[in-house]
Amino acid sequence: MPVTGLVPMIPVLNLEQSVEFYELLGFVVGNRMPREGPMHWAWLFAPNAPDWRRGPNLMLTRSEGAIDPAIRGVLFYFYATDLVALRGELESAGRNPGPIKYPDHLPKGELAIQDPDGYCLMLAQSDHDTP
Repeated sequence: MPVTGLVPMIPVLNLEQSVEFYELLGFVVGNRMPREGPMHWAWLFAPNAPDWRRGPNLMLTRSEGAIDPAIRGVLFYFYATDLVALRGELESAGRNPGPIKYPDHLPKGELAIQDPDGYCLMLAQSDHDTP
């Protein structure tokens, strides 16, 4: 029987700060534990996706120790309906998105940005042959 979904779980040092960052990408908290007080983990989803259950989902969990994203060797790829507008919003929020580049594999454009814990995120313009 095939797998029907994937939800990456990312350890972060400051869960609240990370939630605020991912909200800039269109995510909202769908569930969290505990329900009140400081969060230990949060499940984020994109309510504006055509099907939120099959759209982008992400879990953030509070890490007790130092995080070195370079050692983890993970990169997250996100697709946006309007990359230029999203870049402008991130820049307005003081988040330092990189320049939009237009590589052969993504001629509509992509950019790199780091989340609050230093994880590398690639944001790409969605198209008919991308998610």
